[in-house]
Amino acid sequence: MRKNKINSKNWVFLFIALLLYIPLGFLQVSIDYSKKVEELESGLLLMPGQVAGSLVLSGFKGLAADLLWLNIENYWHSGQHYKMLPLLEAIAWLQPHYINVWAVGGWHMSYNIFAEVRDAKQNLIKEYNEKVKKLSEKEKKNLQKVLAIGGRTIYLIKNLGLKKGMQEDKIPDLISEMNNYEHFLNNYRYEKNSKNAFFVESDKQFVACVKEMLFWYTQGIEFDKKGVVYNSDRYDLYFETGWIYYHKGMDYKNSVRYLKKAIKFPHPDYVDDCLAHAYEKNGQIDMAMKQWEKLLNTDFKNIAERAIKELKTKGKFSP
Repeated sequence: MRKNKINSKNWVFLFIALLLYIPLGFLQVSIDYSKKVEELESGLLLMPGQVAGSLVLSGFKGLAADLLWLNIENYWHSGQHYKMLPLLEAIAWLQPHYINVWAVGGWHMSYNIFAEVRDAKQNLIKEYNEKVKKLSEKEKKNLQKVLAIGGRTIYLIKNLGLKKGMQEDKIPDLISEMNNYEHFLNNYRYEKNSKNAFFVESDKQFVACVKEMLFWYTQGIEFDKKGVVYNSDRYDLYFETGWIYYHKGMDYKNSVRYLKKAIKFPHPDYVDDCLAHAYEKNGQIDMAMKQWEKLLNTDFKNIAERAIKELKTKGKFSP
């Protein structure tokens, strides 16, 4: 009985230590990030709290990480996606050189949660559009600004990450635009239970949805960038970051930036393939052709030959 009590206390101390020291570890990453990622440094200075945390947890790290993964599974299947972020960060702190935790975490935020947030508004969008059709011309004129906000935000919800990019330098402008809409809607006067009420309150939800989508897209990229700091001598997380910029954000400038870093380390040929496409999308046709030429002696030979031919004759290859 006494032995069981001692074991129970050990578990309590273990998780208290985990909760106390995880934030300190990530504070260090935040402080060092810009310097580390640009200079491609792999060594990190550990804060006293992080060292102490490592000593306290010692052999329990693997077990603690496994338990956290189980909780992530439960949260995912129960739709509690927001509760997953601190757990992913906790596992990353426990096992910072485990590439998959960073890759899965970044992908989950920028893709899965992003899509969940967008899809949750589809029924409201459908109802909104149906009610707009039933408005008289006079009602539409009175609600002109409100309906314009609805149209704009619905467009963004449907197209961000699909047809409309999320370039890093344009995200602040989008957020500012949403904040302006939010201010207008919060100060808009209308009678409760009126037609106006439905459209105004729906617009508020659409504005919040756009901001949340931008948040999760950015959060996924930032999570991968934290992983780069711990694994700056491997291609993997440079590629993961570059791919999210390319495929989800259509931010080709930043995609090129990270994919160029990825090919400095041993890597599979598809990384060169992605970089060639990113160069083209970024308007760097000469660099794209040089990149395709590197792939002429690989399994990508046929694609590379076709790409070079089309870039020379049409100036375009990537869809």
